[in-house]
Amino acid sequence: MTNEKRAQEHRAGRCVVVVEIPRGSRNKYEADDGGVIWFDRRLGGPAGFPGDYGYVIGADGEDGDALDALVLIDEGTFPGVHMRCRVIGGMSLQVGDIAETKLLVVPEADHHSDHLTDIDDLPEAAVEELEAFFHAYRMLESKDVAVLDRLDRQAAIAVLTGT
Repeated sequence: MTNEKRAQEHRAGRCVVVVEIPRGSRNKYEADDGGVIWFDRRLGGPAGFPGDYGYVIGADGEDGDALDALVLIDEGTFPGVHMRCRVIGGMSLQVGDIAETKLLVVPEADHHSDHLTDIDDLPEAAVEELEAFFHAYRMLESKDVAVLDRLDRQAAIAVLTGT
């Protein structure tokens, strides 16, 4: 995909996510610049990831790495899978002294999520669970995490496009 085509996709709220961590896993993996996936660490908290977690191709996060995304999917895939996704929102976090955004996306090919177009389409309890996960997922590390804000679809697309 060309950079211009990718930029058009991002402006439309679509992106490609590379899965690093499958739903339910407590193992944290990282892809290096060559695309090789490495075991990074085991999460110390009480819960696994609530969706497939990875990064968006062609979008930078505030921390200098690729922009993070949580794919809301019922069944986990596996590290290295590329998924075409739609942005529905995001979470603005403070991780130690770094501000980070985690996009919330749904797979375009999963028609169980066709009705989800914005974070407000999720049940309040589901959003609270996501906030609780992000607050707790680094609880045994030396970094404090605070959930600062929920981002609606338009705000999350602005992060994706860097505008």
